[in-house]
Amino acid sequence: MPKPSKEYQDITFPSIDYETWKQEAEKTLKGKPIEKLYTNTYEKIELKPIYTKDDIHLTPFLKEMPGEGSKVRGSKLTGYVNQPWYVSQEIDVHSPEEFNVALKEGLTTGQTMIHFSLQPQNSSEKGLALHTLEEISTAFRGVSLSSIPVLIDVKSDVDSFLSLIATFTKADTLTGTIGMDPLALLVEKGQLLVKPEIAYNQLTNSVKWAIENHTKIRTVLVKGTPYHNGGANAVQELAYTIGTGIEYLSELLERGLTIDDVAPRMTFSFSIGSNVFMEIAKLRAARILWSTVIEAYGGNEASSQMHIHARTSAFTKTIYDPYVNMLRSTIEAFSAIVGGIDSLHVSAFDEPIKQSDTFSRRIARNTQSILREESFLNKVIDPAGGSWYVETLTNEVAEKAWELLNEIEAEGGMLEALKNGSVQKNISSVFSQRQGNVNHRKDIIVGTNMYANIHEKPFSNLEPKDNTTTSDAAITITPIHPVRISEGFEQLRKASEDYLKTTGERPKVGLLNLGTIPEHKPRADFITGFFEAGGFQVVRNDGFLTAEEAIEGAKTMNLKIFIFCGQDEKYKEMVPEICSKLNEDNDTIHFYLAGKQEDESLYRNNGVKDFIHMGTDCYSFLYQLQHVMGVRQHG
Repeated sequence: MPKPSKEYQDITFPSIDYETWKQEAEKTLKGKPIEKLYTNTYEKIELKPIYTKDDIHLTPFLKEMPGEGSKVRGSKLTGYVNQPWYVSQEIDVHSPEEFNVALKEGLTTGQTMIHFSLQPQNSSEKGLALHTLEEISTAFRGVSLSSIPVLIDVKSDVDSFLSLIATFTKADTLTGTIGMDPLALLVEKGQLLVKPEIAYNQLTNSVKWAIENHTKIRTVLVKGTPYHNGGANAVQELAYTIGTGIEYLSELLERGLTIDDVAPRMTFSFSIGSNVFMEIAKLRAARILWSTVIEAYGGNEASSQMHIHARTSAFTKTIYDPYVNMLRSTIEAFSAIVGGIDSLHVSAFDEPIKQSDTFSRRIARNTQSILREESFLNKVIDPAGGSWYVETLTNEVAEKAWELLNEIEAEGGMLEALKNGSVQKNISSVFSQRQGNVNHRKDIIVGTNMYANIHEKPFSNLEPKDNTTTSDAAITITPIHPVRISEGFEQLRKASEDYLKTTGERPKVGLLNLGTIPEHKPRADFITGFFEAGGFQVVRNDGFLTAEEAIEGAKTMNLKIFIFCGQDEKYKEMVPEICSKLNEDNDTIHFYLAGKQEDESLYRNNGVKDFIHMGTDCYSFLYQLQHVMGVRQHG
């Protein structure tokens, strides 16, 4: 590469202090204070528009190298350079025969870890049915387990499966994770079929089995996914996952194991949401917290290394416009990798709709290949390290999660906190905030609550799954049900589609656009997007210049629901007359007006039922309107 000429070699940029930047920024804000640019997260962390080195002067761990100390910069000195993260696509098929085909297909197109969940015996739940030596032989026919690591969520009765797979392999060649997380099962189902003490005994036996037979296998799985899928924020997911890890440590130590027996045989699994920097900070903070816990228990250096598996979020994925899920998963995968995971599952874009297929699984694997081979994320060690923003955020997330961990310990540990319902209550509160912002379209879900395409052809109908069980439970709690944040709007769209099948048309609303196109278009576009989010067909026009034209236009449309769109001056001039004349002929018409108005009474007195604007709860408004129009039944 040629060197720059002498005249450019000595050029430097002046250092700009914060106050100078602030003054310049406030000029562009036209006198508003810089604090207007501050935002608050669901974790109750205030984000600033700019960070400086002054923000990190009290932040610990800044001088640590990767693989050292708290492991905030990763568990390995060289990051992914010598050992990339494992491409750990979960294969979501039921039969051993299907699994064998899908596994071989995956291993030849980028997959580097065998990953599946076991279906419990005598159950119709999702998962791979491997309960006999014949089934396990079929599933792994032609595949060498000695050269490929595994990640197997056994869910329950880990002892039986370990005995089965040990019979199949007959050698100390297994690597990876074969484990269960009984508290995760309790959270998801609301019940355990065995007493917690029995589950903890099984975990103890599994660790002893690994020590004696398969030293490279981890058998204690700790999953944050149930909390994430219930709507938890990053701090909650982090605290409740670490809290579960502490619960298992304590119980297994009481059963005669040592900290250095247990900790190296634990795998933590996190879901990765859509807030890029928050998710990076969450994973970095997780290592800080876990190393602190292990140090408190007297564990050695190896025990303090947190083994992290991650999966892209199911909570953020949508049924409608599902190809956008590819973009969501790519962003989430990027966050996971930069955050320093050991293995990663990228969800198939059709995950919320149906079982994945050859195409959707390959797209998911290719996402990781692109991030590795074309984005070179395996070439930079801790790319987020040193960022004033990320380092500050990491520290804030760690501190808040530690506070929540102390609250859990004060309740007697994670199991007691679940029994008391405090975990469920805290997550429900955050989910309500999330749902409110989605309903008001403050949080945008492309293709669902914003930019919806009502003419798209859905893959298939999503039927609600029955996750209940009829067996007698040994312990019950209030479960944390998995949800997707888009479900409310999807139900509106589904109701509209059912109405279309029944009546031959979608529910319709008409726009009474007042004035020229430039005068009414901004509000007409807003209203169109607003109603299409609920599957409504919006009847548009190029505008009416007089009240008489609008009245005739409304009669031609022959609808029951009309929305006025235009400038405020046009509203005052034309709306009262239009409402009065149309109501003379048909008093069942409902009028709405786009935009906030200072004097609502002027319009309400003339027949306008309500006003639609940026602050309107879009979901609730459309839900009620569907009832009024007979699109859905009450109840």
